[in-house]
Amino acid sequence: MTQPDGLQLPAAYHKTSTYKTLLYTFISVTLTGVLFNFLLSNYLKKQTIQELATTQAEQQAEIIFKALWQGMLQGWTKQDMDYFIHSLELSRQEKQVLLVRSKIIEDQFGATDASQELVNADPQLAEVMRTGQTQIIHQDNQLRYLYVIRATEACLSCHVNSYSGAIHGVIDLRFSDQPMQVPLSHTFNVYIATTLTIVVLLCSALFFILRLRIVRPMKDLSYQIRDAIKDDLSVNRINSDQFQLREPFQLAQSFNQLAQELEDYHDQLREHSYTDALTGLFNRRYFNEQMPNLIRKSRSTEQPLTLMLIDLDRFKAINDTYGHEAGDLALVFFASVLKHRVKPEDLVIRLGGDEFVVVLTNTDISGALAIKRRLTDALNEKRANLGVVNLHLEASVGYATYPTDATTTDELLLQADHAMYHEKRARKAAKAS
Repeated sequence: MTQPDGLQLPAAYHKTSTYKTLLYTFISVTLTGVLFNFLLSNYLKKQTIQELATTQAEQQAEIIFKALWQGMLQGWTKQDMDYFIHSLELSRQEKQVLLVRSKIIEDQFGATDASQELVNADPQLAEVMRTGQTQIIHQDNQLRYLYVIRATEACLSCHVNSYSGAIHGVIDLRFSDQPMQVPLSHTFNVYIATTLTIVVLLCSALFFILRLRIVRPMKDLSYQIRDAIKDDLSVNRINSDQFQLREPFQLAQSFNQLAQELEDYHDQLREHSYTDALTGLFNRRYFNEQMPNLIRKSRSTEQPLTLMLIDLDRFKAINDTYGHEAGDLALVFFASVLKHRVKPEDLVIRLGGDEFVVVLTNTDISGALAIKRRLTDALNEKRANLGVVNLHLEASVGYATYPTDATTTDELLLQADHAMYHEKRARKAAKAS
């Protein structure tokens, strides 16, 4: 898949997924298990064949020795012994038996060129004849068992030139281990196939269980987290009870907790961004965002909406005469009086400086005039405590009603501003006369 110019893929796309990690892990484990099982089976098969062949060779050598011994006890002649030895030395396809005489036997019964030639030509045979140590040699699927025949006290009655423990000869037994490999190979192949099948089935079952119980819930949780975040930064909650395992359940609960903390923090930020820090009233930003909604609602319900624009009189003179702290106290006092003279659903806004706006829903000009009278009476009844002085505050008010006077926010403000300054001029003219 080609990436468009300038388009940056999310960092998550460059990470290996848990699903692929599990898949690669189980494939690696399965292949490693197959290889290990194959090597171990071959080793065990080789060892088993060698042990069986060695045991068989030992048994056959013992049988041959006992047969010779019994023959000697029964009084075999030299011709009988030579015939028996010759019959043993007849080679078959899968087995070969040789009887090699030592020098002691040859001195008593006569030397044979065959025995001497074998000893001279075979270093392994010569070493066994010299050391008297039985040897087992495995080579090229062939087993060679060199069995040492030693003289005992009973042998000395016939072998008068010998002594107890002397080497009388070596039985050289050779045979192929192929006949044992066939059934053993079949047995081990069945074992390997069965073991591999079990390993593959177990790994596959474990893989699908982990995928179903861990990977899929985590993937679903990531999708739900992504879908839970809305464009307005609000966050839907995730049903943590849908997850059966502890880890996804705890992740969902942690996300819900974090979402709640983020919403609380966002609400605080929004409240601060919509609130005038001095008076606690809504500010111009909140006014600009809410007015289109209020106008649409007024249009749909066919109910009037009246905007009152209020200006605190002589505010500059208060700041210049008594200081800015006195001016702030005047604004706070006036905001409190204004807020308590309107309905809870009406909006009281400080636009900035000494300008205030009251948005009266479901109210025509007569309702606005009633609020103006209540505001004037309240200002006349109580002086504002400005710290250094107590004064009666005065205000100028202008009105504009939707849809009678205007149909947009800017037009309503403009009409109310004209009406407010008309009232100011009229008041000044009345005082001058």
